[in-house]
Amino acid sequence: MKIVVTQRIDLHKSRNEYRDSLDQELIKLLVQLNHTPVPVPNSLVTSNEDEKLIDWINNVKPTGLLISGGNDIGQYLNRDKTEETLYLWSLKNNFPILGICRGMQLIGTLNGSKLKRVTNHLKIKHKIINNSNGNMIIKNSFHSFSLSECPKDFEITFFSTDNQIEGIKHIEKNINGIMWHPERGEKFMEDDLNLIKNIFG
Repeated sequence: MKIVVTQRIDLHKSRNEYRDSLDQELIKLLVQLNHTPVPVPNSLVTSNEDEKLIDWINNVKPTGLLISGGNDIGQYLNRDKTEETLYLWSLKNNFPILGICRGMQLIGTLNGSKLKRVTNHLKIKHKIINNSNGNMIIKNSFHSFSLSECPKDFEITFFSTDNQIEGIKHIEKNINGIMWHPERGEKFMEDDLNLIKNIFG
């Protein structure tokens, strides 16, 4: 499967350059699962124009979308617009979608949820609960915001012991979000690999 992967934006002040970037481990994870990842540039949209990005998507011909982590929503409007355009395009074409951390937050806000600031979720490992079987697992956490409620037409798949939403899934479509980073760690976890397999095949 060819999966387009969104990128964070980093400002290099010494050169006055804005650069798109992506954790190499996320690419390795997708390649290990026999997918072809294609990073998406954030420079093809403006606040009111996305035709160049749509043309780019149509030329790439992806079959799935991964909305990556990094940056807060609202920090870079061209990234927000890029990901919103990709989400709506993937929705229209019935492609599988996975949002990681910020990616899940974006999916949530596009479906009616709001963000709230949380404490004790930044640069830690913590326990979360699988809502389907009650199993408790330990995952990394690198976020300062959480969804305030479950988005419309979604269900909660994982939640933390302090009752923050850690995973969501659309009740009908193959749209999923998780708040932890499966690409970060000494090795990829088997349950994360299986989760991504179930989404993208």
